[in-house]
Parts: sequence; structure tokens; C-alpha cells
Amino acid sequence: MDKDRRTAFLILKNIEEKKAWSNIETAKYIQREKSEHPAFIRELVYGILRNKYLLDYNIDKYLKKPKLGVSERLWLRMGFYQLAFMDGVSDYAAINETVELARKFKKGSEGFINAVLRNFQRDDCTLKYPEKDQKDYLSVKYSVDRSIADLWVKNYGFDRAEEMLFASNTPAPLSIRVNTLKTDPTSLVKKLNELGFESEEKSLLSKDCIYVSGSGLLDTDLYHEGYFSVQGEASQYAVKLLGPKEGSTVLDLCAAPGGKSCAMAELMKDKGSVLSFDIYDHRISLIEKEAKRLGINIIKAQLGDGTVYNEKLNSFADYVLADVPCSGLGTLRENPEIKYRKPDEINVQAAILLNALKYVKPGGFVLYSTCTVNPLENEEIIKNCNLIDSSILHGNSYEEGKNRGYKAIASRQLLPKAGGHGGFYLCLIKRIF
Repeated sequence: MDKDRRTAFLILKNIEEKKAWSNIETAKYIQREKSEHPAFIRELVYGILRNKYLLDYNIDKYLKKPKLGVSERLWLRMGFYQLAFMDGVSDYAAINETVELARKFKKGSEGFINAVLRNFQRDDCTLKYPEKDQKDYLSVKYSVDRSIADLWVKNYGFDRAEEMLFASNTPAPLSIRVNTLKTDPTSLVKKLNELGFESEEKSLLSKDCIYVSGSGLLDTDLYHEGYFSVQGEASQYAVKLLGPKEGSTVLDLCAAPGGKSCAMAELMKDKGSVLSFDIYDHRISLIEKEAKRLGINIIKAQLGDGTVYNEKLNSFADYVLADVPCSGLGTLRENPEIKYRKPDEINVQAAILLNALKYVKPGGFVLYSTCTVNPLENEEIIKNCNLIDSSILHGNSYEEGKNRGYKAIASRQLLPKAGGHGGFYLCLIKRIF
């Protein structure tokens, strides 16, 4: 039995049955099994996760009774995905290795799996889609919960929603943030290209963002010596928009694993103070470890709950970052399991923002940000905080708010972009007095 397919099956089974996170589970199994072909495993796992509804829609056309056990469904998804998407895998290998997998794990099921895969092969391994005017067209074609497709159609129109779903269903390009304490973008691009990577400065949002392709990037001395960090383009832009200055005091209320805290410290040239809070003790060590790798000294990581007001922090900071928990709809490329869940109602976002507004000094700035595309978690949160002027929100005019000490001065919803950044929301608020 093929070891890589077996590993992919075990990862997918844990994601399906135990609701495990794909990135954590995949990394764990690849390391544990000492796989020689991690790229194959990742493509099979993430390809199936990105296309689960589409695969099931086609699998069900070959079944007399759609009801299947978890394992049987996974074996058919694996077979269909290899046959339809993986040009480098022969039909023979896709079918025979999948059938062998079924035989080893559940003897007696292999005949059924073989018959369904052979029937799909006889149909030239051609995937079918619902008609465009059918209600489940977007949900099936882009494998996403119907509630997410409906939310985006409602707020952005059908065509724009389809563009966003297409972008969210393609692999995310790898972007890194240059550690300007140690190098500059042009020099790092040159060093990476000399190592055989393809890298370029193409970001329109952050001059310190580089897109890179090639394997083994995190095994390089450049990474271990802290010349760069892996961070999305939109996330880097959030730090640039807040723009903390050298020598300032900064609060990061939801900091782990520390990417934005470190980016702010780099922007401040490691001069000043960054207090990074998280509610979990083990995540504090992640922030400290990352700061050490990058050669940053001004970050102090500590336990803290952004939803609970801390009187000691009242009017404490020049800048406050409230990168709040959210539904993550802007990260579907990186976390495809989110696509199959209805967006949860998050009830802590406003509380964190209201505390952030109290913590900033007069004349200082608060950045509210999420990695989602959902007005209820973004513009509506800002609106409901009753700022003195929220008219910048999508050009709408709202009545002057009661919270006269604060003014929203910039608001931007970044939509998922194929080959570029993910979905992200940012609102910059200034404390007037």
C-alpha cells in the first residue's frame, strides 16, 4: 500500500471525524511518517478539502444510495481527485492504489470502490457542475457552504462573489515580510534567487512584502537567522496602516502567534515598547520565540484577555492593534475546512474594540482588523461603536455618533484576490481627546 496515500487518508479522516485543523494535522503526519513526498500529500489533502462538495456532487451520480461511511466517502474523493485533477498521476495508479487502500483498511469494500472509480474513468474522468441558474451552483462549483456563497452574493453581487470564491478556492501564493532590522527587500530577493527560489517585489500594499515560490524556504539559514517571516500581504498592510513610530508605546490585544507584533517592532526599528497579549499561556511562548528569531528586543508578551477591561492600561498607548477573533472567511485558501461551516456569531469583537479605544492616548490611533469578509463583523461593528464620524464606511452617511472622542479616519475591505492577498478588513480610528 502506498505510504503517501495512506498518510493523506489518515489526515483527511481526522479532519472529517475530529474536526482537526488541516495545517496542524498535515504537518504532524508528514513529520511522524517521515514522508519522502510531502508535496504529494499536501496536494492530495488540500485539493480534496478545497473541492469536497464538487467531488461529492460527482461521486453521488455513480451511487444508487448516496449514504456512505466516512472512509468509503474519503476513498472515493481521493480516487476522483487524482483522476480529475492530478495530471502527473496515471489512471492506473489512482485507481489501483486507492482500491488497495480500501482493501487494507476495510476488507470487502475494495470491489465497490473499484467499480465506482472505473465507471468515472469510462466517462473520461469529466467533472459535472450544476447549471449556473441553480441555487447550489456557487456552493458546489467552489465547494463552500451555501450560507457563505449567499452572504457574498447579497453584499457584493453574483459576479463579484464568484470572483471571490474562485480566488478563495485556489492555492494561496507564499508571501513573506522582510525583516528590515537585518536587510532590505532588494537584497533579500537577490539572496533568495541565488538559492534557487523565485521571488519578486510585486505587492501594492506593502513595500516589505515579497512573493516567493520554491520548496524548503523555512529550512534556509536566511529564515533561521531571522531575515524574514511568513506573513500575508494583507496582514502586512494592516501594520503599515497603523504605522507605529519609533519610540512609541504599542498594545497588541490579540497577538499570538506574534506576526503583527514583530512587524510593528521592525517598523519601529526596535525602539519603544510593544506589549503583546494573548489568553493562552502556550501561545505567549510562540510570540517570544518569534521575536528572538528576528532579533527583536522591545516585545513583552504576557497573558491578557482583550475582552476584559484593564484599568492599568487606560490611556496607556500611542497605538493599539485590535486584530480580533473572526469567522476567517478571508482565509479560505489557507484553511479550507472553514468553507464547510456556517459563519459563527462572534460576540467578543465589539468588547475588544471598546477596550482598545479606552487604552489609547488622546491623539493616538487604534486599528480594528479582521481576516474576514462579512459586514456584520466589520463595518457594522465600527458603526455600532458610535464613533463621532463613520461616514467613511463604504461612502455611506451615518448620523453623528455619541462617542465624540473618536473618529474613524480610514476603512477598507480587501476582497480575496487570485494570485494575491486574501480577504481582510481594516478600520483606523483616531482618539480626538
